[in-house]
Amino acid sequence: MNAWEQVEALRFPGREFDPSTGVARFHYALGDLVLTETVDFGPPSVAHPALERVLDLLYVAASTSYYKIAAPPRVELDGVALAEGALPWVRALYHDGLGEFAYRNKLEYVLELPIEAARFAEPADWRHVPSGPPLAAVGGGKDSIVTMEALQRAGLDPVLFAVNPNAIIRSVMAVSPQPVREVRRRLDPRMRELNEAGAYNGHIPVTAINSLIAVAASLMHGLGPVVMSNESSASVPNLNWLGRDINHQWSKGLPAEVHLREALLSHAGLQDAYFSLLRGLSELHIAALFAKFTAYDEVVTSCNAAFKLTGASDRWCGHCPKCRFVFLALAPFTGRERLLHIFGADVFSDLTQLPGYRELMGLTAHKPFECVGEIEESLVALRLLTEHPDWRDTPIVKALAAEVPSLPADAEVGAAFRGDAPNVVPPRYLAALAALGSPRSGS
Repeated sequence: MNAWEQVEALRFPGREFDPSTGVARFHYALGDLVLTETVDFGPPSVAHPALERVLDLLYVAASTSYYKIAAPPRVELDGVALAEGALPWVRALYHDGLGEFAYRNKLEYVLELPIEAARFAEPADWRHVPSGPPLAAVGGGKDSIVTMEALQRAGLDPVLFAVNPNAIIRSVMAVSPQPVREVRRRLDPRMRELNEAGAYNGHIPVTAINSLIAVAASLMHGLGPVVMSNESSASVPNLNWLGRDINHQWSKGLPAEVHLREALLSHAGLQDAYFSLLRGLSELHIAALFAKFTAYDEVVTSCNAAFKLTGASDRWCGHCPKCRFVFLALAPFTGRERLLHIFGADVFSDLTQLPGYRELMGLTAHKPFECVGEIEESLVALRLLTEHPDWRDTPIVKALAAEVPSLPADAEVGAAFRGDAPNVVPPRYLAALAALGSPRSGS
């Protein structure tokens, strides 16, 4: 038996927040080991009555980073009291948000992990609808750029936001004239040492953590709702395991968004404080809207591999599932010259990419554990490329067209651009998105 197998539960010894500095510290216990996470918001400019309760939710969300070290058989919410209405969110955070972690480590029990609450807090006895300028989360890719432009052009004066932004994200935000807010999140420095010593590791619902950091930051500065840029396909699982859907993007999906909104309302009294502007759109729809904005071509980046390369000058590795999908999604709307300028390489001329594209088309395995679109979207993109003079004769497009049993019909192509997938976007913000106009084809 290793040391981690002896840990019976993740516990919550307590947290602190210093309103003079804006520094929050969250403590987590795995047996005798106590680990501390630090989030530096910077000094608040507003004292909001809901802030402490949002920090309660953040305390729980960030715990997933520490749970995965030992993956004990229980989670004991001993040091934090949540309103009972927030408990469905906590259960989903662990059971679904750690689904990929459980699948990859073959930890079936995590899917039904007991969440034990020692006590409950009273539901919030106030209701607050944030009405200031929206706080728009920026990740550096096409999605958040579309959101930035929609909010800015509608005169909603967004404040751009990022957690631990690197040079890539800052370069994207610098293209916009809008103000910027940043927050620093620091995991316990012993995490790397623990992983090297054999602790469990894997994917966690990081978007849930960053979302709550954003909501807290918004309250600290009197801002409006937190606006994310998650699309409809984020809700689609990668595979089914033991009768449960496993979704790499769970914390970006609609079920996670709804759960978090309900937790914010029940525990913190915040209504419409958080939503994804692009929820009703497909990845292809978003790609077509992005094609309208050329100012970001020099800085846009969606490659996770590039984000991990210290001091990297290339914004796209050109060989990962994310690069393959984004190239595929943008190609019908940007044309060859512009897309090669953005990427720095012609992915469709490289036949070593074919196995990866077969996965995206659903011809082999399952959808990659990456933030990529649905199989149906990839097939629609292929159909558009077979009709595009810049792309139809490229090696990848020709090979895929020969292997795919049938390309989508006109009705399926049209459905990818309807923009009417389920969402919880307030009408004012839907109008801002609609004002960008219809997607365009070709270039």
